[in-house]
Amino acid sequence: MSALNPRPKPFKIDIEDAGYIDINFLCKYMRVNAIELFLQQGKFSNKDKEKLLLYSNKVAVDLFMDELDSEFLDGEDWVHLEQIEVARLNLVFSGRINQFQYTEDELRGYIQKELKALSILEE
Repeated sequence: MSALNPRPKPFKIDIEDAGYIDINFLCKYMRVNAIELFLQQGKFSNKDKEKLLLYSNKVAVDLFMDELDSEFLDGEDWVHLEQIEVARLNLVFSGRINQFQYTEDELRGYIQKELKALSILEE
């Protein structure tokens, strides 16, 4: 694994172990495409990118908010959903990151497409 990307092995941890918690947070709560942003970074090796994609596929269901998550975004237990939305819009409108607009099946399809593209680059 790259010295610039000191991340754990994707199949040896659970989401609770915080291996890619920044990616999880940005996708799940901020609803921005942190996976795409990671893949666009030239400083990460193709192996690092592959590991992120494999991990993201493994935890795809956890990259989407559910009703319980929404209940915590009330401004008391955690920040309010409106505050997250303001921050998300700032990120998206700055042009630095795209919105995370997938269903779980679409996300898995995107991940498979990116894995295939990486394997072609390595040939």
